[in-house]
Amino acid sequence: MRPSVYLAGPIAGCDAGEANDWRGSMEIRLDDWDIVGVSPLRCEPLIGERYQVSYEDPRFGTPRAIASKNFLDVQRCDMTLCYMPRLLNERRLSVGTLIELAWAHALHKPTILVTDYPFLIEHPVVQANASWVLSTLDEAVEVIGGVLAVYAR
Repeated sequence: MRPSVYLAGPIAGCDAGEANDWRGSMEIRLDDWDIVGVSPLRCEPLIGERYQVSYEDPRFGTPRAIASKNFLDVQRCDMTLCYMPRLLNERRLSVGTLIELAWAHALHKPTILVTDYPFLIEHPVVQANASWVLSTLDEAVEVIGGVLAVYAR
């Protein structure tokens, strides 16, 4: 079975590009290492111009359904990448991503936080839950490949 990385990051309040472009790029780049990138948006449609916190779909849109699927992903994946760019975070801090970071840490999964947001970089609880704190997705790909590629063979 191929190693996998959960791609945590802002969704609520994001447009389709903000929520999906970096994830799609990471999925392609990780596939080059024979690693699977797992997007939390794989079964959540965009309703309107921006993603909402929840929506009326008992299968995938309720708060419990969203949290249950995301927790399953964190449990099943080998590593969690939390992407929290400052530009998006200044609009709205991604509370869900911070919770996913803590879930992964509690489950003894390696975690990567990619951010340029000083508040997150310096926060002691965030620091304690992130195995790596990096400034770019390029650095994250190098770490993910370096750590997980051996398991892809």
